[in-house]
Amino acid sequence: MTEPTDGSLLHPIDHPDPTISVVIPTIPANSHDAVVESLREQTADAYEVIVVDDATLDICEARNEGIRASHGEIVALTDDDCLPPRDWLSKIVSAFDRDPELVCLEGAVFGGRTYGGERRYVGCNLAFDRDVALSVGGFRSTFAGWRDDTEFGWRMERDADGHCAYHDEVRMHHPDPPRATLDEMLEARLKREYPDRYESVLVPDTLPGRVNDWLWRKGVWNVVDTLRYDLPNAIRSNR
Repeated sequence: MTEPTDGSLLHPIDHPDPTISVVIPTIPANSHDAVVESLREQTADAYEVIVVDDATLDICEARNEGIRASHGEIVALTDDDCLPPRDWLSKIVSAFDRDPELVCLEGAVFGGRTYGGERRYVGCNLAFDRDVALSVGGFRSTFAGWRDDTEFGWRMERDADGHCAYHDEVRMHHPDPPRATLDEMLEARLKREYPDRYESVLVPDTLPGRVNDWLWRKGVWNVVDTLRYDLPNAIRSNR
């Protein structure tokens, strides 16, 4: 491991001329060892990994610090609790190579969290053109902790010179349920700032979808996830 550039910016995987940079925001209380070890097994040739390990920064600030410190033309984001498949970076680089107009790429998520490309731009599996991301302002701390990745993706759609896409073959394993919970004030702000996108992307257009959305907003699915994941883990740890 190379020495960090400061107390919180780590380069566990370095390269003299990376094509793609991975940025992982975290805090000292969380371990990032597993995700870094998974990244050591990537089939891509030229890549670096930057871990921003600082409890004084919110997640948007940490991501922006990592983006500014990166050297690759492409930046890929994931989280400290994810396990990327070996071909994750290769698939991302191939997607950008095939499509010169691509500026933001979202991929599938499976495991404790699932995602199939509904223009929500899930931050644990998101890649983008570094310079374009910086030109639109990076991630906004206004939304830190809730929909910050969605807001970033929608801003890339709106303001960037290029287009955004979803590729199902770009996959990420998210073993545990997501940590974030609904922030009603930030949800309302997102709706105010992006009314058309909010209506078309986040508001279900079927009765089952509306019922599911209502259950989620009332916290029912959080309880279900706790029963599915936390309770069995607690039982195993006490045996």
